[in-house]
Amino acid sequence: MAGMEESRIGKGTKVSGNLHFHGAVRIEGEADGEIVGDEIMIAEGAVVAAKITATRLIVAGTVSGEIVVRQRLELLPSARLRCTVNTPSLILNEGAQFDGDCRMPRERMAA
Repeated sequence: MAGMEESRIGKGTKVSGNLHFHGAVRIEGEADGEIVGDEIMIAEGAVVAAKITATRLIVAGTVSGEIVVRQRLELLPSARLRCTVNTPSLILNEGAQFDGDCRMPRERMAA
């Protein structure tokens, strides 16, 4: 996703509410509520408490809530998750922490 960013919530910024993104977004600050997007990157140091619905999601920060990913979820070594996850593809890198439930449907979910 590097170089593909279209939207960004910068470090030091806190947003709350229903956030809808088209294209790629990088979250570096704090967010809570509901986040919907195609390609979402939660950067290291970011803190998110939300229901996240995405096509593809990469997490390096801290997330609590609920995650629904239609294609691929990747947790980088600095990721800290406390949530329920529903995704057909989960990549868990060494060092990532995941505390919660995970459901993995056999086929990709419809958009």
